[in-house]
Amino acid sequence: MNRRDLLLNEMNITQWVLTKPQVLKGDAQIRLSAEVKLVVICESDHQNSRLFQDILQSLHLSKQQYQWVDFQQSLRLNFDHQPILWMIQPEKQAVILTEKFADLVAWKNNSWQDLAISINKRQFWQQIEPFCEPKERL
Repeated sequence: MNRRDLLLNEMNITQWVLTKPQVLKGDAQIRLSAEVKLVVICESDHQNSRLFQDILQSLHLSKQQYQWVDFQQSLRLNFDHQPILWMIQPEKQAVILTEKFADLVAWKNNSWQDLAISINKRQFWQQIEPFCEPKERL
């Protein structure tokens, strides 16, 4: 008998039923609130980086208005609205995500490190510019 079975036996539990067996099969959905306007799909966490903070400021987004997930989590996303996807993924994963979320606006980068290259960073800023609110004129 393994430890789990011994503990259950001590509690006089001889049989149990999983209430959500689909979760063990990887079927658990991640539901996004309608408040989420941006979904970042990246394997490494750069939420506290200066670049990401600048992007949030330019897009006028708060912490509640974006979601940072990895590739596996992104496959379980479920939402009823149209957030913007920012895929920071190698080409193979980006193709899978593009097919899954074909009807959404998507920004793509191969890696976070690519954004350290000035031409890539410039292209990214040009890509997101239409989504940034214009500055108020004085």
